[in-house]
Amino acid sequence: MKQILSVTWPYVPGGEIPCVLCSDTGLTFPDLFSSIRPLLERDGILVSWKEIPHASSQDPGDTGFMLNGRSLEDLVREADRAQFLCHSSKCQPFHSSVEITRNDKGMRCLTAPEILFRKAILASMEER
Repeated sequence: MKQILSVTWPYVPGGEIPCVLCSDTGLTFPDLFSSIRPLLERDGILVSWKEIPHASSQDPGDTGFMLNGRSLEDLVREADRAQFLCHSSKCQPFHSSVEITRNDKGMRCLTAPEILFRKAILASMEER
């Protein structure tokens, strides 16, 4: 496991932070991350949070967070799929807990249960 967690996101002056919400707790990703960060640092993991200047006209809220160079959305979707288990000969179809919606400002929002974001953070630190 890597002993570093680098979280980056594109920043455009006057722009919005990417819309990422925990569907069960209502926490934004930055709020969730700020509650987890002290635990990671206590365990010796070097944590950084960087806003990367982004000059494109693309809405920064649509580009999302990156964790150790991997897309948070991809990591959350992988965690969602990984927790799907089939315990019978007649499996139910997979139903994702990850949703892409639009907020009241029209921004694209990634919404999923908090546990999937926590799993995504851990998965971003795995050696590949």
